[in-house]
Amino acid sequence: MAITPNTINVSAIPVTGNDWHKSLYSADARDEEVIILGESGKTHYIKKLMFRCAVAGTVSIGSGSDGTMTTLHLGPIPLDASSGFFAISFGGKMGLKCDWGLSLVIITSAQAPIMIYAEGRTCKLSS
Repeated sequence: MAITPNTINVSAIPVTGNDWHKSLYSADARDEEVIILGESGKTHYIKKLMFRCAVAGTVSIGSGSDGTMTTLHLGPIPLDASSGFFAISFGGKMGLKCDWGLSLVIITSAQAPIMIYAEGRTCKLSS
């Protein structure tokens, strides 16, 4: 069996930036859904992430734009229909760093209801 690594960059979150909290629901999530839109010259840091899906399948989290995930950060995470739940906290002042200027996206393998909670901070590119 081979293990495939994801591109994960957990690092200290800059002190300056805009904090955000997202509570999202989709009755028929499929393919790629945007959690928070990308902003030019900025990056998102995920502090906490939780989702619950109503059917068996996989869920992936990553950075992307224009309907395409370009960097996979977490996943595919297997979920079953009876307990399709996932939660992660990067703790304190750390966060999962998304790619510069790109959206934070979630991809599901099956058309299904999904609830997503995410919190983080968006920071400007420092010079």
